[in-house]
Amino acid sequence: MNRYMASIRSMAGVRQYGTHRSLAKRGQPGSPRADATGLDAIIVPGTRPAEYVDHAVTLARAANCWLVILCSHYLDHHAVKEYLDARSFGKAIVIDLPSGYSHPLFEFRRLLDIRGQLPTVCGNHVTDLSMKRNIGLVLAKMLGWRRVFFLDDDIRDIAYPDLQRTVDMLDTFSAAGMWVTDFPDNSIVCHANRMTGGSQDVFVTGAALAVDCGSDIGFFPDIYNEDWLFFFDAAANGRLGNSYLKATQLYYYPFANAGRAAWQEFGDALAEGLYALLHLKKDTSHATTKYWSLFCEARRDFLEATFSRAQDAPLDIRSEITASLESALKCLAGIDPDLLARYVDAWRQDLEDWEHRWAGIREMPNYDEALAALGLAATTSADSTRRILHPQDRARPSPAPGAVAISKFDTLSYATERLGQLGRDEKAITKPFTVLPPEPDRHGLVARLFSLTRTGMHF
Repeated sequence: MNRYMASIRSMAGVRQYGTHRSLAKRGQPGSPRADATGLDAIIVPGTRPAEYVDHAVTLARAANCWLVILCSHYLDHHAVKEYLDARSFGKAIVIDLPSGYSHPLFEFRRLLDIRGQLPTVCGNHVTDLSMKRNIGLVLAKMLGWRRVFFLDDDIRDIAYPDLQRTVDMLDTFSAAGMWVTDFPDNSIVCHANRMTGGSQDVFVTGAALAVDCGSDIGFFPDIYNEDWLFFFDAAANGRLGNSYLKATQLYYYPFANAGRAAWQEFGDALAEGLYALLHLKKDTSHATTKYWSLFCEARRDFLEATFSRAQDAPLDIRSEITASLESALKCLAGIDPDLLARYVDAWRQDLEDWEHRWAGIREMPNYDEALAALGLAATTSADSTRRILHPQDRARPSPAPGAVAISKFDTLSYATERLGQLGRDEKAITKPFTVLPPEPDRHGLVARLFSLTRTGMHF
């Protein structure tokens, strides 16, 4: 990039921001109010095995609200039903999302038309997260639910009072999130930025998000950072809240697959560029091809600066960090600024159509009819008389036939004498158990990531 373009971009203030916390208004949650409107439902877009919904069950029981679990991938709906039965929790709607599911309510024609023009790597990872969240929104509207809480199945450590305080913020905001700092909820390249000493914050996330379904709300586009686009207008209008109450995301190693960074790059650049506009007090009408040309240069500077610092990263993770950044840079090089401008136009037009659809959704008498209208069905137990047995009542395997081992004592009197000696001298025969060391953290990342999270965030 020549000096003239760098100067123009600098004067315009176009850059990638290390934090967006000023764009989500801080709530001042006190004790939960006795007159507070209750939470109607917790919605879990699940993909992991059934035991991962345990935290959602605990919170739903405490809130006395519905629990909606949308199942796919490794989450089997029959296993979920069995798990809920074992927890004696019946206020749940378990939905098996068929592969390739579609419905006219969720057809966003203009975005679908432009999807084929996105970088090929954007299709490398198939996810149904956006569809599940959109189904959750429409189901809430059909059932007359006003307040829902989206909770991913890898989120932990939310205390019920903190959940209620966050939901109470919907008195003021149309959406309000929690603060997922351990393990930080970031994209792959933002993890790399933090790990190499860059200033990197986290933002409100759809992983732990309260939504007021009685307000005008958006939809979740099928793109990485779909949650940032969902509450973009709320952020632009000062209607996005952050309770700053903390939740935990289960740890994962972010640099295991360099292809994930490439898959995320279009959505990451799109969302970062849109929120950079909000910092500049601009709306989406300024998201022109010229703006995206400037932002793509800023994004490239950000990635290259992170890449240069990666050379000083710990040796055992250096190659994987650099591979992820190289993958993101390669994808960015193939993104035409005009494509970003046209994507924003398509999204805004589909959003207008969505507002009309949303307004026309009618309330249903029960969830069976609501799901039928969506071409879905609630999962029921395969056998309504099935019994979950107590462990002591479960069948035990019979001993396998074979030779009987008999203690080799010369005489009965010798055996009696020997057993008496053992009782008198326990210390002589008692050996401490060997304590095995914990399996080593292959990369030593947990401590380093948490340390950098606490010491490397300067805003």
